[in-house]
Amino acid sequence: MFAAAFVLSNVQAQTADQGQEPLTEDEQKIVAYIMKQVSESKAGKPNFGPETAMAVYNELGIQVTPNMVPRVRAAVVAELKAIEARLMLKEGSTAPDFNLPVLGGGEASLSALKGKVVVVNFWATWCPPCLVEMPVLNGLYETYREQGVEVLGLSLDEEGLPITKPFVEKLKVTYPIVESDRKTYQAYGNVLTIPHTFVIDREGTVSKRFVNNQTKDAFEAAIKAALAKK
Repeated sequence: MFAAAFVLSNVQAQTADQGQEPLTEDEQKIVAYIMKQVSESKAGKPNFGPETAMAVYNELGIQVTPNMVPRVRAAVVAELKAIEARLMLKEGSTAPDFNLPVLGGGEASLSALKGKVVVVNFWATWCPPCLVEMPVLNGLYETYREQGVEVLGLSLDEEGLPITKPFVEKLKVTYPIVESDRKTYQAYGNVLTIPHTFVIDREGTVSKRFVNNQTKDAFEAAIKAALAKK
C-alpha cells in the first residue's frame, strides 16, 4: 500500500517543513520499514518497540540508536496523520458496507441494518480512551435501541475477538462487538486514530464523525440529529 519512495518523499518534505534536519539514509530506511509493517497490519498501528529495532537490525543491518528513535517516531506519526487526513471518510459520504464476525457468534452487516441509525465505533483493548468511552456508548445504546439505534464496536485487536471478551464483560457492554479487518478500516478512511466513531443515518450516510473519545452529550446530539432526519 505504501511504496517506499512515496513514504520517503513525504517524510523528507515534512521534516523540512518542520525545520528539522533531513532524515539520514538509515532513518529513511527504518521509516519505510515501519510503514510497510503498518500497511500489512490489521489495525494500522505502528510498532516502535524493541522487537522492531531487532527486526530492523536483522533484516536491514541497521543498528537503531537512541537519537534515531524520536526522529523516526515523529516522521512515522506525521506520515500516518497525513494519510488519515487525506483518506478519511467524510460526513455526507456513503458508509461502506461490511460483513464481519460478532463476539458470541453470528455476523454483523451494515446493509442489514438499513433503516436504523447505526453508531460504528472503532476501538481496541490496548486503547485506554476507547475503554473509557464504551460505557457511554452502551448507556446510549440501552436508551435509544427501541427507537431504532444500533451500536457496533469494531475491534482492531490483532488477536481477534477472544481477547476482547474479558474487557466487554468487565465493562458490561451489551451492544455487538465485531471483529474488524484491514479492508473495513481502510474503507472507512484508513482509521488510524482511535476511538473513531461514525454515526450513520437510516439511509446509510455518515451523519457525524468523531475522532478520540467524546462526551455523552456529543454522542447523544449526533444520534438525535440522525434520528430526526426524514
